[in-house]
Amino acid sequence: MMPAVLTKYACGVEYLGSHYKGWQSQDSQETIQDQIESALSNVANEKLRIYSAGRTDSGVHALGQVFHFSTNANRTENQWLDGINSHLPSDISIQWIKIVDEEFDARYSAVSRTYIYLINNKKFDVFSDQRSLFVRQKLNTEHMREACQYLIGRHDFSSFRASSCQSNNPVRDMISIELEVDKFISIRFTANAFLHHMIRNIVGTLLDVGTEKISPKDLLRILHAKDRNAASKTASAKGLYLARVNYPEKYAFPSHAHEMI
Repeated sequence: MMPAVLTKYACGVEYLGSHYKGWQSQDSQETIQDQIESALSNVANEKLRIYSAGRTDSGVHALGQVFHFSTNANRTENQWLDGINSHLPSDISIQWIKIVDEEFDARYSAVSRTYIYLINNKKFDVFSDQRSLFVRQKLNTEHMREACQYLIGRHDFSSFRASSCQSNNPVRDMISIELEVDKFISIRFTANAFLHHMIRNIVGTLLDVGTEKISPKDLLRILHAKDRNAASKTASAKGLYLARVNYPEKYAFPSHAHEMI
């Protein structure tokens, strides 16, 4: 008897992480992975495991997380989307699903990742409190924008990695950092990959630049120190969004712009 042929799918998902203990499945904790696997298994009528582009921490949100899974189940795209979403809570939503080749891996096929960090530097707003970081003190965004430029390029980001980071190599390629001021201050980071808490530690340091506790050029000193103690405290998870995971053009995954709260 011939073995069943598995079909591999990639999916895009967005979620609010406020009420979850992060992406990765954990014993006796409510996680996003657990919610999706339960919903997906219901639709497929078999227990399935999903593999993501990266783990997001407790409280972190996503606009463009990607995961893959393989299954014997035969469903149309709409059957997958409608079926999975009907079993998910309202703060998690599958945006698209696409058949991919066997070599695709949500994590290892990615060429870069983009995160956005949102800061509310205006009036406190209860509706955005769990979706952005409120900073009462006026921030000097020009100084913050200048400081960002010192982090562009290939660097050892040891000063901005968590003590619990398990990566063997602290070197990352920071492709771009863009700071925009509108309703919120949004800082968009794109790199080949990120270390654990890297963005939140950078944002914490940029906040000290914005409040003029340190100068923009101090980012060079901190970067070259390769010492976590040289940087500032870790910014809250609630302002952080995994915005997009970028893959080779051949996959042509859907993408759409978001109106940030």
